[in-house]
Amino acid sequence: MRQRSDKARRKKIVGRTLLAVVCLLIGIGIYSLFSSVVLSVDAKEHHETPASFPAYEVVNMNKNSPIEYGGVKRKIVYLTFDDGPSPYQGEFLDVLKQNNVKATFFMVGQNMTPEREANMKRVVEEGHYAGLHSFTHDYKRLYKSGGSANFIEENKKTAALIKKITGSDPHLIRAPYGSAPQIGEAFRGDIANAGFKLWDWTIDSEDWKYLDQPARIMNNVIPNLHRDVEVILFHEKKTTLDILPQIIHDIRAKGYEFEAYNEKEHFPLNFHHDNRL
Repeated sequence: MRQRSDKARRKKIVGRTLLAVVCLLIGIGIYSLFSSVVLSVDAKEHHETPASFPAYEVVNMNKNSPIEYGGVKRKIVYLTFDDGPSPYQGEFLDVLKQNNVKATFFMVGQNMTPEREANMKRVVEEGHYAGLHSFTHDYKRLYKSGGSANFIEENKKTAALIKKITGSDPHLIRAPYGSAPQIGEAFRGDIANAGFKLWDWTIDSEDWKYLDQPARIMNNVIPNLHRDVEVILFHEKKTTLDILPQIIHDIRAKGYEFEAYNEKEHFPLNFHHDNRL
């Protein structure tokens, strides 16, 4: 009688264990299915609402200008400011002038309102480069039309405005949201054939993301300075303006000089390693 009772108890334990294992496997299966659906939705949403792409490796940065001066190797930083002209552009120019720094401004055509034209003229007159950043900055219009026509047309329109206002004739584009992954090989060929060049960046300050976190922006920039040539992505934001003097100081303390982009000294700098651009 006792043996039967022990045997029944063991069967019950084994049965419960098997049931628990089956439930666990079913749970894992449901979780995996749910995770795959969520990831698929997230990927689609990320594609439709792009962010910046700082993780892409940038190579092929051979400058035509001397990399040595007086036997000392030169280290160059290109400060680039996107999305202007903004209400802060004049103040950015003041800080740069006070610190004897030249920079590059990638500007959006629809932001070039009459009251901002004076600062646009200052950009060129004070030795900075006025670059192209589309006309609308509209992701779907620029990249979802099935080709490169809208992208090229917008940058031609913006270039014509810059030429009319400042007298300069720019050919360098900073693609809104960066060139990867939305600009494919054929698209890039069309840009090159239209006579344009394209620059991404080596360091993303993420000031577009951390609008009220100056320390975070600083930490995204200064510790990441290690190449002989760095191109740093900023935007014409108030927090960036406030910390710009400190950024300049800290970059100089690491032995870097500052330059504005010069079309005569162009070097490829894009996430696709495309020498045509």
